[in-house]
Amino acid sequence: MVHDVEELRKFYYRKFFEEDFNQMLKYADCLIVHNDSMKNFFEDRGVDPKKLVTLKIFDYLIPNGEINHAKFERSVSVAGNLDVSKTQYLKDIGKIDAKFNLYGLNFTLDAYKNVEYHGAFPADEIPNQLNSGFGLIWDGSSIETCDGAFGNYLRYNNPHKLSLYLASALPVIIWSQAAEASFIIDNNLGLTIDSLNDLPKVLNKVTKEEYEHFAINAREVAKKLRRGDFTKVALKKAVKASEK
Repeated sequence: MVHDVEELRKFYYRKFFEEDFNQMLKYADCLIVHNDSMKNFFEDRGVDPKKLVTLKIFDYLIPNGEINHAKFERSVSVAGNLDVSKTQYLKDIGKIDAKFNLYGLNFTLDAYKNVEYHGAFPADEIPNQLNSGFGLIWDGSSIETCDGAFGNYLRYNNPHKLSLYLASALPVIIWSQAAEASFIIDNNLGLTIDSLNDLPKVLNKVTKEEYEHFAINAREVAKKLRRGDFTKVALKKAVKASEK
């Protein structure tokens, strides 16, 4: 099961990772990759498509606990490392006419009038806090587009943050060029945007009825993520593929 591909992440890539990557390709009878975009990358590297299984999305195990039903609100939530040296686009969200709810460590944006900071919570508690509006999937240094190594990686990976939002039954707004944008659209779990500058227009356009539909679908996906369903299905397919 592929966790990260360092060649695609680039920001941590070193030459010695190439040997590790080639060893993995040599040893594995089957590879569980994140999504179709990552699958295409492996195929371009010469891997037999029959050896590749797509996970679709990482599970987020929560054995017990009640699942929220998200409340309609024209706002976006960002959960994770709030250090602007890593999550660089945050430094410019004060320019966007939209409400941001932030959760996590290293918060320094207290002067931003459109930002409300809710504190940091353990991984098993944060889903209870994410209960309204949309979860935001964005990365890089710009509010215009997802740029740089961090932003570009969204074209290939399944962000852990996406699993957190959906396990919280929270609808999502995601960069239109992210690999998981198709998962959101195909399952009617939220919206895609090209730029964070589009947020005010997109949020104002969303109706309560449309949001309710997103929330219902997100709640159904949350049940699967909390049980580990996507991993179970992928493992069964991998075992079957390796037996051929």
